Amino acid sequence: MKVLAEYESYLSRAPLSAHTRRNYLLRVKQYFEWLESTPEVAGALSNTVERDFAVRDYKCFLLRSGSSANTVNAVLVAIDNFYLFNGLGPAKVRRQDLPKLSPRALDFEEQRRFLKAVEQSKLLRNRVIAMLMLHCGLRISEVCQLNVSDVLLTARKREVIVRCGKNNKRRIIPINRDAGDVLQEYLGGRLVIDPESPLFKSKKGSRLSPQAIDHLIRQFGSDSGVQLSSHILRHSCLTRLIRAGVDIVTVAEVAGHSRVETTRRYSLPSQEVMIEAMEKLNYSR
Repeated sequence: MKVLAEYESYLSRAPLSAHTRRNYLLRVKQYFEWLESTPEVAGALSNTVERDFAVRDYKCFLLRSGSSANTVNAVLVAIDNFYLFNGLGPAKVRRQDLPKLSPRALDFEEQRRFLKAVEQSKLLRNRVIAMLMLHCGLRISEVCQLNVSDVLLTARKREVIVRCGKNNKRRIIPINRDAGDVLQEYLGGRLVIDPESPLFKSKKGSRLSPQAIDHLIRQFGSDSGVQLSSHILRHSCLTRLIRAGVDIVTVAEVAGHSRVETTRRYSLPSQEVMIEAMEKLNYSR
């Protein structure tokens, strides 16, 4: 469709991260594929009432297909972005309520196995990436954007600067000793360092892509027998901070959250904690 090509061109100029652009385009294309199977396809692109009914029906389709509340809400955000571009404005569709559980995070044993796999890796670069994501809670897009100058390692300070995180938010995150030591080894082993060069490069010398980082993190998961993704590493960092008693405002600053309510999710019980609690009602013991 011509409108999809125009939307893709619009996205290329929008002040969004490359990761967000890809996700928006993919989700809108999937919405269009579904629209083409309905008789309301033309009206959904030109009439606000039919737009609302189409998006509501698509939301129901996603839920029946097994999509999570988080996924459905992310799709609705992408569709809203398309309709803003199209001139109709966001559809009047209620977001799904999110489950009142903490995000998936590594438990103690899973983290031990993961760190063992990381330590056994032959590529120092990969070890640094894994340690930064686990100990600093960085998003995968933020790891990609890091330059050498964004890392400060001195006798008195160890910190990483995220210059343009989600919602263009800048923040500085202290680096603990475990991550700092492997970072020092990584930077100390490079003969010539251009401060503005990418911190993490591919074999060809270009900035490492989100897909490459996602692949190596999942490989660590495979090597350790742990279900793993970059999101789970970030969740593990933030969950551990909350469980350690760090105040929620500090954790929100580390996470780069604009709203403390977003961070509050990490103080909620996990599914495992809920199961353990209910097992205590075993009256046969």
